[in-house]
Amino acid sequence: MASPPLSLPSRVQRQQAALLAIGAGWRHYESDLDGALRAITETAVAAMDVDRASVWLFDEARTKIVCEDLFERTPGRHSRGIELEATQYPRYFEAVGSEEVIAASDAHGDRRTSEFSQGYLTPLGIGAMLDAPIRSGGRVVGVLCHEHVGAEREFFIDEQNTANYLASLVSLSLELRRRLQSEQQLAESLSLLRAAFDATGEGILAVDRSGHAIAHNQRFVEIWEVPKELLGPAGDGGARLVYLAEQTLHPDAFVARAREVFADPEEETTDLIELRDGRSIERTSRPQWLAGEVIGRVWSYRDVTHSRRVEAALRASEERLRELAIRDALTGLYNRRHLHERISEEIARAARSGRAFTLAMLDIDHFKRVNDEHGHQTGDDVLRALAEDLSARVRKTDCAGRWGGEEFLLILPETPRSAALKLLDELREHVGRARDGLPRFTVSVGVAEHPADATELLPLVASADTRLYEAKRAGRNCVR
Repeated sequence: MASPPLSLPSRVQRQQAALLAIGAGWRHYESDLDGALRAITETAVAAMDVDRASVWLFDEARTKIVCEDLFERTPGRHSRGIELEATQYPRYFEAVGSEEVIAASDAHGDRRTSEFSQGYLTPLGIGAMLDAPIRSGGRVVGVLCHEHVGAEREFFIDEQNTANYLASLVSLSLELRRRLQSEQQLAESLSLLRAAFDATGEGILAVDRSGHAIAHNQRFVEIWEVPKELLGPAGDGGARLVYLAEQTLHPDAFVARAREVFADPEEETTDLIELRDGRSIERTSRPQWLAGEVIGRVWSYRDVTHSRRVEAALRASEERLRELAIRDALTGLYNRRHLHERISEEIARAARSGRAFTLAMLDIDHFKRVNDEHGHQTGDDVLRALAEDLSARVRKTDCAGRWGGEEFLLILPETPRSAALKLLDELREHVGRARDGLPRFTVSVGVAEHPADATELLPLVASADTRLYEAKRAGRNCVR
């Protein structure tokens, strides 16, 4: 059975840690393609928590795909050279050619990867695959493959995005190798970088040491809707920076942070920017190196609005589930288990502060008669009506809950018995009023004070319960 997936925040934290690690040393791979591929496959294993990651490239005729680097987490080994023929795996080659991510949660059952089942997946114990296309020169030239050893596993959208980003690093590495092989000038290198970056979902802007824009991709223009006059050599950082800042929620902070980063040529940063139109943009800034010297800076912008909304929805859902776990389903008040926790907290707080607090047990008088004469639906309505009264009349610092059946409990922090009696008697009178659509009902109340009546949870509750029955014996509809 597959292990349960990590939560979105945990997955994102794992992915960001791996990407930050490779980003910190990326400049060392600009002239070392083999080193870059090894770093990328190792990063892919860490970011996606898979057992194997590999880079595969098509041959010139696109009749086969060749493994350029395979990293196996156990035993921590790199290898290369495996070849796959298109004639043997036609459906997989067709899927790769579609330029879409292949997220095969069940690699044996997925039509795109099932061809590997007998000869490749089964012997290695692979149950799921995630392949991200590697693009160069405007077309797919290979894939970055992530292989999960074990049962089926779902690859979520945030993991697919990270796989695409790592595949774009392979694209970048290939473009850098082409630059080194052809010994082209810096301008051509930037053009090749732009071609690689155009294949990514991130907006890219490269500037020189003076802040003049020297390269950008179309995605950058789409994210910011930047006019052409702010993108050429004449578009210095001042005017362009102000234009971008005006779209953010905090323009002054945006400008100040950008200038702070630009003042340190070697600094690498990642920031989150909130735009006025509701989008969230993740901005990354890295220096551009040439021959050991910083010659400019590359800014990348990624629209993370959807992932942040998913994360917020997940947090809200988790909070809702937590609330449901501590609430009574009928009345919406706290349930008995949570009341136990709150009483324990108040006992500990009172021990620290030396201040008394009061516990009140309320019981609806003749509740069985209400059910017998009016039906259980009316009985439920009476319970809800009392719960509404408690919620409306108690103080913000008080805690109201349903103890069970027709019994309710109030916790009154830092309130001695004398003050509680007055508050509870007013509440009793309010409860006993006539109501539209409901039979008239009253409550009896038993009050216990900490530490005068008891210092521990169960004896304190028992004391309140005893006084409740004293109120019942005294004729009901009273506080004791």
